[in-house]
Amino acid sequence: MSDIIKTEEDLNLMLSSMRALLGEITPSLRSVSTELRGKIIIWQCIFDTEATEDDFELASMASGEVIADYNDYGLEEIIMRIPYPNKMKHLRNLVYLRHESNYYKE
Repeated sequence: MSDIIKTEEDLNLMLSSMRALLGEITPSLRSVSTELRGKIIIWQCIFDTEATEDDFELASMASGEVIADYNDYGLEEIIMRIPYPNKMKHLRNLVYLRHESNYYKE
């Protein structure tokens, strides 16, 4: 995990993101991370190879819930596939990370 000290902005964005993800996480979702860059919210979802268009749509719906909390901000979505066990690079605020070590074998 990151040693970055979280600001109040980071914490608020993380809480908004976690709330938005309730009921939207699918088994193929490996991680979600966020970051504020000026007045732009960056929303990054990393999926495993079996992700479907419906999985991507759920992730996009969750980002819509987040941006609804930030009236004067823009949104940049990054949705990608990185198959397990390939390493992932996260944004500043990691808000979801799938447990993989006991269930997925290399």
